[in-house]
Amino acid sequence: MNTTVHMEDAPIRAFAYHEIHSLNVNDVYCITPELFLQHLWTMRHSVNDSPESLVITFDDGHYSNFRFAAPLLEFTALHGHFFLPSTWIGQRRGFMSWQDIRELAARGHTIGSHSATHAFLTSCSASAMYEELAGSRHTLEDRLGISVTSISMPGGRWNEEVLRACALAGYETVYTSEPGFYRPAINMDELRTPAVIGRFAIQRRTSLRVINGYSSGDWMTVRRIHSMYQARNSVKRLLGDQAYQRLWFHLFRATPN
Repeated sequence: MNTTVHMEDAPIRAFAYHEIHSLNVNDVYCITPELFLQHLWTMRHSVNDSPESLVITFDDGHYSNFRFAAPLLEFTALHGHFFLPSTWIGQRRGFMSWQDIRELAARGHTIGSHSATHAFLTSCSASAMYEELAGSRHTLEDRLGISVTSISMPGGRWNEEVLRACALAGYETVYTSEPGFYRPAINMDELRTPAVIGRFAIQRRTSLRVINGYSSGDWMTVRRIHSMYQARNSVKRLLGDQAYQRLWFHLFRATPN
């Protein structure tokens, strides 16, 4: 069964952010705090009195998420969903510490997994995938003392095998990088697979008009963004993951999603 519900019919509008920095960083996914605040006000206006329909997520765990994103979210009465590679926490320069993440959770933000090492799960062996999924979840729960039931797919890569492994590892919700995609949880072979929620990955050049259209579920905006995503996916399949990664990093100095 592969039921897809597009965003205009879905219960939420999910956005994916990465790094927020006050400096001019040469990364297509890095935006300024001022621009992020404009995004938040645009989203709030688009959904009127239903801010619960917004899911604003952050991948990778940059320290800028703690320094800039969380205060701005709270200023606009919103909360974020922060997805973290468990082995990166407190180990990489410029990324959050365990104390930072504990404070985010205490302030009402949601913490999820971004795997253990940011490996592409579709390329993992069964044993490696188990560690990436279950290992990261257990580490986060043990170190933070909270329940972790959501995960975002590194690089946006997923398939039905990965989804089944996520269910076995105890996840209830999987976030991907396919904008406009939504699939509710499904009972499959006595196993309840997680709900799958597609996100719109925001880039520095994304306009407020597009953000407004996507957050309001405008049919034409959602379809156009999804078509662009499909075009990029065609290039990925043509080049292969490694070649695509090298090309993207060379052009934009960013990790593609």
